[in-house]
Amino acid sequence: MSTDSIGRGARVLSGVLVLVAAIGVLVLLPILPFVVAAADTVDATREQVVDRPPLPDELPLAAQVSTVHDTGGEQIAELSGVERRRPVALDQVPQVLIDAVLAIEDDEFYEHNGVNHQSVLRATARNLTAGGIEEGASTITQQYVKMTLLDPEQTLDRKMHEVVWAVELEQRLSKDEILERYLNAVYLGEGVYGVGTAAAHYFGKPIGEVTLAEAALLAATIQSPSAVNPVVAPETVTGRRDVVIQRMLAHGMIDEAEAEAAMAEGIELDIREDPDVEPFWIDYVKRLVYDENMTLQPGLREAVGATRDERVDALFEGGLRIHTTLDRGIHERAGDTLAAHLTDPANDPLGALITLEHATGALRAVALGPRAFGSCPEDLDEDETCDATQVNPAMPNAGGSGRQAGSAFKPFVVAAALEANLGFDEEYDTPSGEVVEGCGYGEDYEPQNYGGHDGGEMDMVAALRESNNVYFVKLARDVGIERIVELAQRHGVTQSPNLGNFSDLDCSLALGTPEIFPLEMVVGYGTWANYGQRCEPYLIERIEDRLGEVIYQHEPRCEQVIHKDIAGWMRSVLAQPVSSDGTAPVVGASVPNSYGKTGTTQDHADAWFVGFAGDYSTAAWIGHEHPTPLRDVTVGGQYYESVTGGGLPATIWASYMAGLVD
Repeated sequence: MSTDSIGRGARVLSGVLVLVAAIGVLVLLPILPFVVAAADTVDATREQVVDRPPLPDELPLAAQVSTVHDTGGEQIAELSGVERRRPVALDQVPQVLIDAVLAIEDDEFYEHNGVNHQSVLRATARNLTAGGIEEGASTITQQYVKMTLLDPEQTLDRKMHEVVWAVELEQRLSKDEILERYLNAVYLGEGVYGVGTAAAHYFGKPIGEVTLAEAALLAATIQSPSAVNPVVAPETVTGRRDVVIQRMLAHGMIDEAEAEAAMAEGIELDIREDPDVEPFWIDYVKRLVYDENMTLQPGLREAVGATRDERVDALFEGGLRIHTTLDRGIHERAGDTLAAHLTDPANDPLGALITLEHATGALRAVALGPRAFGSCPEDLDEDETCDATQVNPAMPNAGGSGRQAGSAFKPFVVAAALEANLGFDEEYDTPSGEVVEGCGYGEDYEPQNYGGHDGGEMDMVAALRESNNVYFVKLARDVGIERIVELAQRHGVTQSPNLGNFSDLDCSLALGTPEIFPLEMVVGYGTWANYGQRCEPYLIERIEDRLGEVIYQHEPRCEQVIHKDIAGWMRSVLAQPVSSDGTAPVVGASVPNSYGKTGTTQDHADAWFVGFAGDYSTAAWIGHEHPTPLRDVTVGGQYYESVTGGGLPATIWASYMAGLVD
């Protein structure tokens, strides 16, 4: 045995040995004759105390909720596992709550050395008389040791650990430090840990505004939070609350008038659910932190933890403060716009609005609707509908595989043509149904114009304005599939599996057959808005640990991927589709200096408008989770023979963006 162990054991033994017999009775009374228990305990203690391992050098930190914040710093969600904690400093806790806890749990807290000798002996005598355990004797220090360092089982060995470590803890920390840790660790029912969390949960207020009656109620739940639950057992909690108030009166903490007034109050709760601006967005933020399969912000996950388990623990119990790029005003406007046009969650298709600040890559809104984020019942009948979904089609790695972009992909063909030194004056004859030879890798292709119209001779500007399919198939043939794919990938279209194998592609690529995410589309269009600089998209600005130290800070990553002159030409040509003669005149009429392109897939399963105005690039998409033709449908109470990009998506985009651009 080491000299340190002997010295430590002797110091602790002098303050503990006198209590051992009583502790033996308290712990073993229900199962053993108390005389034998006490005798056995005394005989065993001298070795047990001296040989017992010391208090750990590093005390475990209590699990603490992580929070998600918008770009202005306002909290928009709490992320927690089994436990919810909102820690507070002791100087934030009102004296009335401190007094209430001390009065009922440990009225001599500031006098004892971690173990209250008199309380142990008093409880022992009462329990002997009763023939069972009716009164405990644990101090606040012992309770803290038990809840953070020990198993909850009622054994003599565990109790000995509790006593020894409580005395050692008092030698290491001040009384105020112990009390602060206790108040933040104590369980108060309803999955709530700590008085700060409880004040917000039960009363909907910050801890500093808690009244005497409310403070007594919180203190009343500590002893038995499942039985003394103000939500399910208000009568039980009222009686226990009044006991706390009477104890406070007996100790001179309050006067008669205050006690009577507090006991006359009823139990008034204001249960607050955790705030959650957008479940899809929040779910994506969580996965972006812990899931190694996510592709955005690759350096972020390593900053949080080396393994998935470490990152999950940090996310749900580590008290992280995650600052996102979400602009609450923009995001809520996006959600409100979708809700105004998609009014039937059970039957309407999904809609997405995703907005990128193209000069930085910061995502300011990711709104989906009208269905909520969640799961449908497994026993759903064929004729039943469900207003929930777990598919987020706007973002990669979120349950979807991208969607065909239709004619919204044509601007990438234009940009590739301009890089290949073809000009806007490049002309083709555009009869609908013409067989285009040598399209792709030796295959012929027979494209149809929308509505079967013959466009005649057209140049590039007119073809984009009218979204002529035959023109773009011929242009793609002459530019080359590989060149178009390379340009699209350079512009941020990197997640589509269709673009990875050139041998599987033909000139239908020009009509948007590859599956692409709305996020990728806004990055690509945002590159032209940003005069050729592509900024990688990001959602998380920085992450702070529970101590406020920054463990991750995003640095914008922008790269010139196309000549600024070509980007300028792209801006000018993208003004054509929103002109009065274009496919989306509602956009040009509603949003000054706007640019963009419509997109509709061949079977009308997906409809798009993608464009930019001012500082923002935005994609509006409409479609079902599983591609379903949008023909002969009613959406938002309005009948559509067919949904096209120039119809509902363009209307949604224009209504939304009109409020963002001066």
